[in-house]
Amino acid sequence: MAVEKGTTQVAVLYTSDYGYSDRLSQTLAKGITKTGVKTEMVDVLSVDPQELVAIMAASKGLVLMAPPSGNTEAQKTMAGLLSAIKPKTKVLIAESYGGSDEPVDTLVASLLGVDAEVLGDALRVKDTPTQQMYQAFEEAGTDLAQALTTKDVIARKKAAMGADVAKALGRISSGLYIVTAAQDNARSAMVASWVSQASFEPLGLTIAVAKDRAIESMMQVGDKFVLNCLGEAGADTLMKHFLKRFRAGADRFEGVDWEPATGNQCPVLKDAIAYMECQVVSRLETPDHWITYAHVTGGEVINSDERTAVHRRKVGNYY
Repeated sequence: MAVEKGTTQVAVLYTSDYGYSDRLSQTLAKGITKTGVKTEMVDVLSVDPQELVAIMAASKGLVLMAPPSGNTEAQKTMAGLLSAIKPKTKVLIAESYGGSDEPVDTLVASLLGVDAEVLGDALRVKDTPTQQMYQAFEEAGTDLAQALTTKDVIARKKAAMGADVAKALGRISSGLYIVTAAQDNARSAMVASWVSQASFEPLGLTIAVAKDRAIESMMQVGDKFVLNCLGEAGADTLMKHFLKRFRAGADRFEGVDWEPATGNQCPVLKDAIAYMECQVVSRLETPDHWITYAHVTGGEVINSDERTAVHRRKVGNYY
């Protein structure tokens, strides 16, 4: 039986023209929608009480940007929210950095009191948001959406093809790579196996990037990245590190030896056997991935004695 994509929705409550509530809430929404989950943006200063009830009835998740403390309209909306939210709704809370935010600890306590499920620590903003902070907010939005949809995604993958087809597709082998990217003071990385050379003149390659990957926002047209090739001997250590689940905004390179590429300054892993500096030229959208075509602008073999690690699967519905 086919499993269709659901219409999962997250309500995003923010305060217009207050601190960074607008922009940070939009960044969280971007992280949510890249997974296919819908968002409903709600201004706590102007939302109709009945409309809020309807929105919360349709929402499986909630993002709450801290409203201004003492604001009458915000207090009315918060009271309506606490009466309308469904038990076990997954909630993400964040500061707005507006100068008079309602304390996030108070918001957490209020939501726990109505049996909502608050995910992790609140996102705190202690200074003017940087690129790294916006990256953390986008990743937190993606984490919330994935928490809401993981079971459905797994079910759809299993139902997408018959067992024999899945086994046949699994016979397609590939190499193992770590894609790394850097922009301003933000860095990201992902394990990649769906990589292929795509052109000779100019030299180009393609990488399939899942839409909900944190690094996806750093692989837009014009962006630069490094493709690190893993060797047979050292692949396991790097794979174990980069496959673990990182909290939103965490430094994915902590404990890893790396240096910036001479050309595009993206991280080159010292334990890789080769690397290529790349720049994104175009992207092709598929239902759940972006096929990213990039020109190779530089590169070097670090260890010529070792072969590229090979990735073999038993079935094709998983990486």
